Amino acid sequence: MLTYDNSIQFVKDEAPPVSLRNFFPPENGFVWSTSYWSDITFAFSPTPAGVYKAAEFTLDFDVFKMGGHIDGQNVLIYLNGLRVASHYITQRTTVVIRLDPALLEPTDNVITFDTPDSRKPSEFGLPDERRLGVQLFSMQIRPIA
Repeated sequence: MLTYDNSIQFVKDEAPPVSLRNFFPPENGFVWSTSYWSDITFAFSPTPAGVYKAAEFTLDFDVFKMGGHIDGQNVLIYLNGLRVASHYITQRTTVVIRLDPALLEPTDNVITFDTPDSRKPSEFGLPDERRLGVQLFSMQIRPIA
């Protein structure tokens, strides 16, 4: 469960604390998306208790790149079906999305990554047949007073 007091991290050989759809199993501190789109479903508890007018949803991620061929990828981000961000990512970055906490449900929140430029490393001569889009390191939500 995600709260204002914690963050979601990914650890190799451990089950993630969220439900992943179209992601490979956790590697050393991250997960790779496996498709043109991928979802993370998570529960949210707004602790500490209080009424906040806004929150910041922070995502630490990168994308698959191959020098001279694919310098970055477009990433469209949706929260519970609403598009909340879109970026062209060329390096590991932290994206901070300001949102209304009322958009968050106690259960079954879905963050969707749409990565139309995802590619297989094997297309560039590397021995990896996986389709790679987003490389997600962590996510967290913090209240704004």
